[in-house]
Amino acid sequence: MNSFKPKYALITGASSGIGLAMAKSLASKGLDLLLVARRLDRLEQLKSDLLKEFPKLKIDIIDSDINDNTLAQRIEKVSGGKIDILINNAGLALGKETIEKSSFSDWEQMISTNVVANFKMVHLVVPWMLQNGGGDIINLCSVAGIHTYPGGAVYCATKHAVHAFTKVLREETCGRNLRVMQISPGMVNTEFSTSRFKGDKNQADKVYEGMTPLMAEDISRMMQFMLDQPRHVVIDEIITMPTDQGSPTTVFRNSK
Repeated sequence: MNSFKPKYALITGASSGIGLAMAKSLASKGLDLLLVARRLDRLEQLKSDLLKEFPKLKIDIIDSDINDNTLAQRIEKVSGGKIDILINNAGLALGKETIEKSSFSDWEQMISTNVVANFKMVHLVVPWMLQNGGGDIINLCSVAGIHTYPGGAVYCATKHAVHAFTKVLREETCGRNLRVMQISPGMVNTEFSTSRFKGDKNQADKVYEGMTPLMAEDISRMMQFMLDQPRHVVIDEIITMPTDQGSPTTVFRNSK
């Protein structure tokens, strides 16, 4: 168990936010990377930036929607079935309407991205990790996977699903040198809210008005801490929120 040394990490949703921050963190640790995201221009820029700083690394990129049916085959072709770390980061929320007023197409996209694609990624890499002697999986969950809030029914449901799925995977694979972990953040100032409000930056910015949210680097630092533990140590889950946030519905805001 203790001789296992991860060398190659797969990060989904790697072109921005937490995925990008985690790519930088793992690169600084000397890991080769396979970066998956939809926006090729951002992936190419990230690859260029990382190689300037860490020229000895191997950085592979795949431009794809996480829901693309050909993605698994592309990952297998590029990686050769040797993924040591999975940062299962891709996900989204859409809308803040109540159930009766929300869009069913938004429901479908959240379920497809946050649940089906997340689970498929795990299903792809777990056999490889077990065959290769070990691995680490971190699923990006959310405080919404623990606490519900009005206007977030389907998003909360998807993150509850990820929370349960991760716990079961941990039970099924314990003792096989596979560390299964999840991190559940509260308010993090990334492109998450912009995506939720379908590109309305003004509305997205209001989410963080008068308070200090977490940043992507805060989450990547915590995930790196999880990965840096000795092989016999698993940090099952980190639940983290800004100091100004007490729950999904309780936020302190400075009126100035």
